Amino acid sequence: MWYLSLIVLLILPIWWFCYNFQRKLPIKDGGRCLLIIAHPDDETMFFGPTLLKLIESNVKVFVLSITTGNFDGIGNVRKKELSNAIQMLGLSSDNLTILDMKEYSDGPNKWEIEKLSKIILQYMETLDCDAAITFDSGGISGHPNHISCFLALQFLYTNGLLPINLQVFILETVKIWRKYSSIFDLIPSFFLSTFFIVSSPKSILTIYSAMKQHYSQLVWFRFLYLIFSRYIFVNSLKRIPLHRYCTKK
Repeated sequence: MWYLSLIVLLILPIWWFCYNFQRKLPIKDGGRCLLIIAHPDDETMFFGPTLLKLIESNVKVFVLSITTGNFDGIGNVRKKELSNAIQMLGLSSDNLTILDMKEYSDGPNKWEIEKLSKIILQYMETLDCDAAITFDSGGISGHPNHISCFLALQFLYTNGLLPINLQVFILETVKIWRKYSSIFDLIPSFFLSTFFIVSSPKSILTIYSAMKQHYSQLVWFRFLYLIFSRYIFVNSLKRIPLHRYCTKK
């Protein structure tokens, strides 16, 4: 298996280089950041590298989950799993809020954006946040609930409703061949991304441990995801854009 050894020898220096020259989010030391997710496990499956880097950088991170993940009727189980997972990632359960509203339930539909944006804004103001992070317009997997989180933040941004100096960053959706290229996506991400966050070996093990807390979701293809998804190894983010159609009614 000499070719596997060759691949490892090639990827290790690339990993070392990218890790040491990653472009972190410009959030001040001691800043406060709100991560908005749609479902329990989003924080680990997609945002793990970013969360761990923020915590390492002394940023106080809060997590707002819009749903309990109750699509299969196990919302209470998934709430507990999320609490355990964020503690595994290094956050206190006091920094977690999980909403449970009928109009914003886990499912294949987009949510009503203007009301959702007001709910998110209330949390950002109450927590006195310097930054917020969520999905981009592709929602990583195309899930309508993920996309709704983006649209709610974009509505606030486009209409000038965000607190002064609050920055909004979105996690980039990539082509499917990149999404499942594992650690090999370090190279295109390095050249194409505005902000570029790379997991250390320790961070990867922490993400795996956090994902184990979501035991109700550990079907066979999730194990493949943990091996092949680039979102375990690297996050690329950018600032949220304006959108001329996302205006107040």
